[in-house]
Amino acid sequence: MDSTTFRWVLVVIALLVVLAIYLFGQHQSRLRKRSAIETFTREEVDSAFVEDEQLRFELNNLNRILQDNEAEENLDEIQINPAEEARITPMVQPEAEIFVPPMLAGKNEERLISYHLRHGDFRLITGEEAKDAAAQVGLDLNHEAYLEYRKEGEVFFQVASLSEPGDFSGLEQLDFATLGLNCFIDLDVCGNPRLAYEAMLQKIDELVRLLNVKVFKSSQELLTISDVGSARERLS
Repeated sequence: MDSTTFRWVLVVIALLVVLAIYLFGQHQSRLRKRSAIETFTREEVDSAFVEDEQLRFELNNLNRILQDNEAEENLDEIQINPAEEARITPMVQPEAEIFVPPMLAGKNEERLISYHLRHGDFRLITGEEAKDAAAQVGLDLNHEAYLEYRKEGEVFFQVASLSEPGDFSGLEQLDFATLGLNCFIDLDVCGNPRLAYEAMLQKIDELVRLLNVKVFKSSQELLTISDVGSARERLS
């Protein structure tokens, strides 16, 4: 073997040794990473297991305490600051009763057009909300404490309150609230029912937008376009 060939053999051997050292190092690095991951995972599992055991112990103690207290008193009767709760007026009345003023209660339905503006969940309308909305659409308080809409000196329609006493006599009071507005036209005293009806529809549309309420018939069914068409035919 000449010197040149021998030199190349040494170079190849050196490269193989370097490659072997590199591969061995990579293998050891992977083993160390795997060992670290397994160790970390086991530590997390052990920690979770300890925390779970502590939580179970605390819950068992709490359950025993609650059972002991229930034997001495009824937890359902406990109130937080009952004096304050007694003074709070609920703003939602799921079983609220619509109030109809005496002047409308005995009226023939054929001679009366009446639409209720209220929230679907019977949430109360505050006095400030009602007063601001009335002012914006041009409703004024008359001598009977009803709101009314006048045009060219003629009363087109009136508005009663859906809460007792049915009028707005207490509108200026801070605690005034109502279930809604009862917009109505008494056909026996209205000089121009068709114009009055169109004016009422326009103002109802404005009130709906201002108060974010819905329009119901006196039967508490939602007012439909078909209902409006039928009323127009009746008044034509």
